[in-house]
Amino acid sequence: MSRYYIDCEFDGHGGPLLSIAIVQDHGRSIHIKTDQEARDPWVRENVVPLLDKHRAQMSEWIPLNEVGPSIRSFIGDDNQPVIIADSPVDIGRFCTAISTGSDGNWASTDYPFMQFEVHNIDCYPTDLVGVVQHNAWCDVMMLRDKLVFQKKKKNTRGWL
Repeated sequence: MSRYYIDCEFDGHGGPLLSIAIVQDHGRSIHIKTDQEARDPWVRENVVPLLDKHRAQMSEWIPLNEVGPSIRSFIGDDNQPVIIADSPVDIGRFCTAISTGSDGNWASTDYPFMQFEVHNIDCYPTDLVGVVQHNAWCDVMMLRDKLVFQKKKKNTRGWL
């Protein structure tokens, strides 16, 4: 069982998925950018210019219907993945993507057990260098930092 931290960028609240980033416990990461175009003016100005500003080990630019197969490939044979986000909206986007096949129809994930966690935390400001807000990979690295490394720092000081 591994923990997978996720973050998504999309075109407004109800708009299509623009990108999703996933980072595993030990740091392996992927950034997936879809072929969808943003129409929302705020997203076009504040999110689109940052979509490629990441340092993920793996990066893909693929059609929207290929996101699910790509996520399933990244998770691989982990039979009990724990998916962690800072928003239930990101969990919903992840679930939609992972259960969609290349043909746009439903696809089975076949995981015997999948667990979801939502931690309502603010990841910014941060002391991590070179990250930008509103970029899925940067945002997910901040989430992982806050939940894993910042918690450990507090535990060593006896705060928790």
